[in-house]
Amino acid sequence: MDEAVPVRFPRPGNDNDTARAACALRPETAMTASPALHSDRQRELLDMLSVAAVADRSGPVSLRQFAIRAGVSEPTLRHFFKDRQGVVIAILHHFARQAGPWLARSAEAGASLDASVKGYLDLALQGFDNSLFVQAHAFALVESIHDPVVGRAYLDIVVEPSLKAIETRLAPGIDPQGENPERVRHGALALYSTMLFAILHQRLLHGDEARPLAMSAFFSDLLTLFGRGLAPKA
Repeated sequence: MDEAVPVRFPRPGNDNDTARAACALRPETAMTASPALHSDRQRELLDMLSVAAVADRSGPVSLRQFAIRAGVSEPTLRHFFKDRQGVVIAILHHFARQAGPWLARSAEAGASLDASVKGYLDLALQGFDNSLFVQAHAFALVESIHDPVVGRAYLDIVVEPSLKAIETRLAPGIDPQGENPERVRHGALALYSTMLFAILHQRLLHGDEARPLAMSAFFSDLLTLFGRGLAPKA
């Protein structure tokens, strides 16, 4: 049985806030740039649409289904978002705005590399305990498979800002002289992908039923592995 879907991420930000991380967009995907939210009505619609997006995991939600669950007509959605693709991309932005405080904390470096890695893994445990975190990524992944423009939007809106935040957190411990930014990027990608797949494995794919994983112990081992492997080279 599916869990009840929480309405927001922990400690949500204001919907008027925009993502701070810069993203380089190809011309054909410039539409993924953050849209201006002109009215309270549009924000109200996105609150309802984002819940509809993660409430049913049996398959993609049609524009008609989005409209029914939001209690509006299809023409209303087309007025605000143009088409179904526009709705999906706007929902990704909505999720990103709600996760803004979490993203900001992801970028905060600790006093040492171990402290930075541990601090991020502590945040990841909060994501593991939050259904919306898992279901939002599941929604984005499913939509990305069906639509490459949405896939690029997911990359620009969610994935790359997350990676850049982790790079900011890890950089002082991995590359204090700023001489090897690629190594910092590699470390961020390794940490993010490992964490995200472990959470999806346990929560989305029901690995917690087939082969339960003690996440605290897993993250503790990750701390040891990353702390030793990512330390600045002598």
